[in-house]
Amino acid sequence: MKKLNRRNTLAAIFAVALGMVGAHSTPVMAQDYPTQPITMLVGYKAGGQTDLVARASAKVLSDQLGVPVNVVNKPGGGGVLAAHELKKATPDGYTVLFHANSVINTEPFLLKRVDFKPEDFEYAGMITAYQVGLATQKDAPFDNLPEFVAWAKENPGFRYGALSPTSRMYMDEIAKKEGLEVNIVPLKGGGDMINAILGKQVTLALSGGIHKKFPDEMKMISALTTFRHPSDPDVKTIDEEGYTLSMDSRTTLILPKGTERPILEKLATALKAAQTDETFKTVVDTANIPIMYLDVDQSYAEIETSYKNNGAIMKAAGIEPK
Repeated sequence: MKKLNRRNTLAAIFAVALGMVGAHSTPVMAQDYPTQPITMLVGYKAGGQTDLVARASAKVLSDQLGVPVNVVNKPGGGGVLAAHELKKATPDGYTVLFHANSVINTEPFLLKRVDFKPEDFEYAGMITAYQVGLATQKDAPFDNLPEFVAWAKENPGFRYGALSPTSRMYMDEIAKKEGLEVNIVPLKGGGDMINAILGKQVTLALSGGIHKKFPDEMKMISALTTFRHPSDPDVKTIDEEGYTLSMDSRTTLILPKGTERPILEKLATALKAAQTDETFKTVVDTANIPIMYLDVDQSYAEIETSYKNNGAIMKAAGIEPK
């Protein structure tokens, strides 16, 4: 009987010890994070603005965290393919998505197959704002949106480059309101957009701001944000031109649902260092990309607010997910 009691006692102690290890395993892991390379998914092809900022951010994160941060391009659906892959990833901080938050706060209102909601992911900071606008060749015969509409009415069947469902939505709404005939040309990233504009394969395209790298060859005719762009203060917003379609977008560090808060904080703190990193600043300054850092809590608030605002715009425009 003594043996049995002793055996039971030892078993109980062992079970308690295991429970304590289990209870403390997550904080210990978060405290030690990271101990291995991090994979950073980007939902566009290499060469565009998002990819450009992602690679510069990856370098900052690597320097701050002491492990490699490897960028992997997963183009498709304006980031939808990459976001789907992220959802399936283990929430341990070793797979992240660096992307425009539009994949979460806008695409779900356009595509039925996109069922993302803000609460389906975690957020570890935002670093830059997109100066999203409609870009064209420098020598195009129009300089603003009203002039473009007048030109398009005389030139039916013009070609418009669309990187995502969101970018297509803008032209669909303008065309519907003005009775324009347009051919949509699908593009897979900023690099494709630049080539399509410079090669005159399209007349107009949505640009996230990368067009500013080519000031002698490209121009913007309308800002698609709620604010006039710092690099083009004289160009009116699309709202100012009479189309209630302005939406803002920011590069965001997105992680799988369930990623621990200490991991998010570590990533956000590392990302914050980009504000003063000389190499990062050189990269974004060259492309006229404004740095607008938001921490973990601010990122959650921004994505929730923009989700509601963008949903209201889509509803007012009568847009139903297809």
